[in-house]
Amino acid sequence: MIEDTIDTIKLAASYTIGSYILPGKPITDISEKLHSKIQLRITTCDNIIEGVKKGKYNLGLIESPLFDDALIYKKWMEDELVIFSKIKIPKLIDERNIKNYRLIARSKNSITRVVISDFLKNIGLSYQSFKSVSEIDNATATIQSVKWSKPNKQNPTVAIVSQLAIEDEMRREELYKSRIKDHPIMRNFYLIYKEATYDDMDINRIIESLQNYR
Repeated sequence: MIEDTIDTIKLAASYTIGSYILPGKPITDISEKLHSKIQLRITTCDNIIEGVKKGKYNLGLIESPLFDDALIYKKWMEDELVIFSKIKIPKLIDERNIKNYRLIARSKNSITRVVISDFLKNIGLSYQSFKSVSEIDNATATIQSVKWSKPNKQNPTVAIVSQLAIEDEMRREELYKSRIKDHPIMRNFYLIYKEATYDDMDINRIIESLQNYR
């Protein structure tokens, strides 16, 4: 427990980072190191960028490089997006077999969907390459939708999310991951903050703590 808290550090994180990476030890470590209360807001990447620019948040953690010249972007960690299902599917999916899978995709305004869309386009595929596509707003709802889907070996229901988001389910063998053969889906997470706070001691200590975590 932190006694005599002297300050509140306001962080904003994307859904994947805020829901699956920061909770627990990372937040506790930052709070104890700075002897401060940590306030974490989970929201979209564009909201985070605007919030950091306006001083609403001290530091933002985003999962897509929506660059703005008013901010400093520091690459934090590399993340892999994987295909997953509630039943065992081949660990490597041949591009020709994509048509057998029912895909639960993120909504069209999602940054993650844009990343996946660009990836598929680069390897000659698209969302239309799958047997069918439905849309869900966020990663948590997407994962739950796959977990509650009806098992179908012929046409498995799958989705594409950060591997970090399903690590516990994979460990318990509730979900199984796969990749498109020879084509890993990689992206970077970024720490963002205002240039004016570049020399801020607390900001640098938070960044140091987060970079040591992963």
